[in-house]
Amino acid sequence: MQDPESPASLRRSARRSYVTVLFSDVVGSSDHAQSIEAEDYAAVLEKFRHFARIVIERHGGVIARIQGDGALALFGHLEKREDDGRRATEAALELHAVTAALRIGRSASSPRMQLHSGIHAGLVLVLDGDIERGRFDVVGEVPNTASRVVGLAAADEVLVSAETLGPYANFYELTLLRQLPIRGRSKPLDVLRIEGRRNVHRRIDAAAKRGTASFVGRQRELEALEVAAARARSETSVVLIVGEPGVGKTRLTEEFERRFRAAGRVLHGFCESYLAAEPLQPFLHWGRAGLGWRVDALLEANDAAVVASMDALGGLLDADARTDAREMVMGRGVRGRQGGVALVSLLVALASQSPLMLVLDDWQWADDATRMALADLRARGVPLLLIVASRSMDAVQEQEMADAQNLRLQPLPTDEAATAIGEWLPGVDPFVAQEILRQSGGTPLLIEELCLAVSNDKATLLGAGHVGLAWLDGMVASRVALLEQAQAACLEIAAVVGNVFAVSLLEALLEDAQPLLTALEQLDFIAPSGQPGTLKFKHVLTRDAVYAMVDSVRRRELHRQVAETLELAAASGDSGEHLEAMAYHFEASGHAAKAARYSEAAGDKALAAMALDRTRAHYVTALRTLDAMPSLPRETQLRWCAIAQKLGQACVFDPLDVSHGLRMFARAAELARLTGALNTIARAEYWLGYVNYGKGQPRAAVRHCEAALVSAITSEDHRLVAQIQATLGQSLASAGDYARAMPLLIQAVESKRQQHRPSRGQAIGSAYTLGRIGYTLADLGRFEEAHAHFDEALNLLGQPLHSVGASVRELRCAALLWQGRWAEARQAGLEGADMALRCRSRYLTAMGRALAACGTWAIERNESALRALRDPTQWIEDSGGAVSTSLNYGWLVEACSALGLEVEMRQQLGRLFARARAGDRHGLAMGLRGVARWMATNGAPPTRVARQLDLAERVGNFRGSPREAAVGRLERAEVAALTGDTARVRCEAETAFVAFKSMQMAWHAACARRLAEAA
Repeated sequence: MQDPESPASLRRSARRSYVTVLFSDVVGSSDHAQSIEAEDYAAVLEKFRHFARIVIERHGGVIARIQGDGALALFGHLEKREDDGRRATEAALELHAVTAALRIGRSASSPRMQLHSGIHAGLVLVLDGDIERGRFDVVGEVPNTASRVVGLAAADEVLVSAETLGPYANFYELTLLRQLPIRGRSKPLDVLRIEGRRNVHRRIDAAAKRGTASFVGRQRELEALEVAAARARSETSVVLIVGEPGVGKTRLTEEFERRFRAAGRVLHGFCESYLAAEPLQPFLHWGRAGLGWRVDALLEANDAAVVASMDALGGLLDADARTDAREMVMGRGVRGRQGGVALVSLLVALASQSPLMLVLDDWQWADDATRMALADLRARGVPLLLIVASRSMDAVQEQEMADAQNLRLQPLPTDEAATAIGEWLPGVDPFVAQEILRQSGGTPLLIEELCLAVSNDKATLLGAGHVGLAWLDGMVASRVALLEQAQAACLEIAAVVGNVFAVSLLEALLEDAQPLLTALEQLDFIAPSGQPGTLKFKHVLTRDAVYAMVDSVRRRELHRQVAETLELAAASGDSGEHLEAMAYHFEASGHAAKAARYSEAAGDKALAAMALDRTRAHYVTALRTLDAMPSLPRETQLRWCAIAQKLGQACVFDPLDVSHGLRMFARAAELARLTGALNTIARAEYWLGYVNYGKGQPRAAVRHCEAALVSAITSEDHRLVAQIQATLGQSLASAGDYARAMPLLIQAVESKRQQHRPSRGQAIGSAYTLGRIGYTLADLGRFEEAHAHFDEALNLLGQPLHSVGASVRELRCAALLWQGRWAEARQAGLEGADMALRCRSRYLTAMGRALAACGTWAIERNESALRALRDPTQWIEDSGGAVSTSLNYGWLVEACSALGLEVEMRQQLGRLFARARAGDRHGLAMGLRGVARWMATNGAPPTRVARQLDLAERVGNFRGSPREAAVGRLERAEVAALTGDTARVRCEAETAFVAFKSMQMAWHAACARRLAEAA
């Protein structure tokens, strides 16, 4: 006999499911139990349980367990609905209301019953229950979190996680109670307190409470509606707008409503599947609005006022129609078939007065009375425009709307989606924008919610998986629940294969796959990918939600089948075609050895194509899968280190993408030391040093590079010695130690020139080193030599698109800023940023835009320029920082001080000092001078101002920079001018003028001359 607790038995009774969990608990139950007789308290609890069963069932939930004085309910388990989070919240509010009348005891003065409730949603494992566990046993993080949420709730409070409600949060007045840390989650959970309901009925109206972005795109559809409106001048013109949830049907109709109102009257009605749904609902909306009554004011209306409104229609309604319409407009119910007739007559009368546009939203939820009344209205043939919006159409609805003009809305095209993202997130990191576009598939609702998720957490950079949209997972699950069993199984297999999948692969894994895929395409789950023979999920988030619902054992087995099918195909064809897929599926099926092999091969393939983001992902996967093996013998340790070195090559051009880099490379150094191989140790220490350099930690970079150099020299690897010397020189230069840096940089270039062979392609390393030499020379005021080095670097690279080309242009941009050539600096920065964006380098894109903004600030000196500098600098900060960003902060401090933004100036100064502590001081003197000028302008004592300027001078002297010294003298002259010390002005300005002339700093020289002449 099989153990009922065995894994096999559990799998048969278990089901992965997206659910919303509601915990409702009686407050103070222990005290109550002691204060009254047990029988009396049991009777009160039984009433509570009775109410709980009725209320939860009415809102679409099921009781999973009632234990003692609490109830646990599930919404979305037996029947999935996209608004399960709202249903759970409404159930909690109603349960609180109905139980508030219960008394704990027999006396009228006994305390009333008080509840507290917590609600949270997500993926759980639901098992059949028993006498001990209740009707259902719910396993996972979600019920545990819901229990913690209810523990935070005070008496009479309903608390809900923000990700549970999503856009439905706008139906309520909410207060952010606190952020709850959850183990295993990257950010805490926002816990909201329900303060009350808002008087709104549609999600679009609720969303308006928090604000919406400008209407974007849909020009073709708007033109079609204009044509339909013209036709409606002489006949009933019907337009059917069909599209998946969130695609923008309501926004489109409301945009056209805005245009139509200038010519006529617009009445808006909608159908509901929950709460306020009533027969003839859209006709009641139209009737009430047509008579000037707002739905939220109906309870205050009176018969005389309604009759007076109807009298305004003159003789257009007969007495019976007026009586019937009045009864329904007053909310007194529908009296059979004649009720619909009366409302239709009212609409016909309104249409005869002026051009009329009727909007009917969510037609898929229309009741039979509404459908019959609509058919009656259309049969009247009166001039009006009828716009019907629906998600999907069954056979009957399609027949009813067969003669309507059909507009099927698709997700926004890329350019319009990008505009929408920019509306929600001005100045957004372009790579975050690309990820939002990828995950949303262009659907406006998903764009909106993903943008809000990012805006609420500035450190969020969207990647694979979910971003706290539990309500969206529930919406996907509700759509999947409507599929036939074979269709759902096909969708699950497709989700396991991936977001984009070959039809032939599905056919190999599933019989009769083609008709099932056709059906899923018609139902808007999947769509053509643009590549022959392949399909894709319409939204990455849909694929992720479906994938998570697949049973873990079945999922691993499917991954194994996919991997072996691909491996067999690779053996008989192009062995490199399926490397990426085989790596992914073997890892997901638990075959670590094969996963590591194919991941490394896929990384090599991506590196050869310079697809560095893919390269990094594959190498990281290879390292992760190697670590998953039972042990790491010396041979595997050496292989681990070799792959880490390849990972380092992929991280050279974008330190912001090395989110796990320091940890990975630190582990490589640890494993290298275990092997005892000197060359392996040298390479591991070198890459650890390089990543520290790229992440803006020059002190740590110098330390690791010096250790690497010792091992490389001992192992007699001369090429590696030259490579380490170059990075050590770059790190020393970044730290401002030019005396040690310059000989190493020059030596590295000469060594690379001697070792370079034309057959090896571009001299990328030499080009970058030359750029760093140019940057250092510019800081020293040797601009002519600096620009010669930049030119040589770009000549070495030639014309091909490359990240190093972007880097050299941005180093030149910094030099041009130091030289005061603002317009040229802006152009160089923008050119570098554009090249970096095309090379997909987040750091160089951000840095190029930031440096270009410095040029813009120097020219325009306004808040727009400040914002253009602030945003990309924040992208870099959010990703952990990178090399030379003290430049950005120096300019930010200067700009904030000039605009009088004291609070932000101090914040940016704090970040500037943090960069200086890491060894990056290139912008520190500038920031200190900006603070000194602000202090002098605001009447600070001269001694305090002088201390700031003295500190700035010491920072410049540390680097031995004549340029900094001259700029410092100019600043002293400007401060002296503020205090009226003309002798000091003349002395400092004239000395600075001579220095600027010798360094070809024309703009600064002109400033110095003006000051000297004015003094």
